Amino acid sequence: MSESIISSILAAISPSALPLVVVVVAVVYFYFKFKGLEKDRESTKELRDNDSQSLHDKVLKHDFQITQLRDNQSLNATAVDDLRDQVSLLNTNIVKLTVIVEHLSDTIKEIKHEDKR
Repeated sequence: MSESIISSILAAISPSALPLVVVVVAVVYFYFKFKGLEKDRESTKELRDNDSQSLHDKVLKHDFQITQLRDNQSLNATAVDDLRDQVSLLNTNIVKLTVIVEHLSDTIKEIKHEDKR
């Protein structure tokens, strides 16, 4: 069927115009072929841009989270240092209190001992 159409068209075209017709048909073919490629390129560009934006947003989110984690780590380190200082002070005060209680106990024993005499 297509051969008969091509044969009838070729019979109607003069032999000197045949190269011009072939060139025109090729130009029209490539025009529509590249027109389709432009649509493919646009869709590829859109996908690439969306992917790039998504990665950019994730990187920013992770940067904020890393900064927050570093701040939290610094805050925790400060809290641990403060707790260490408070425990040290508490130990010192316990030792002082123990010494005072021992002196008080000795004093009470001396007073009881004196009362027995």
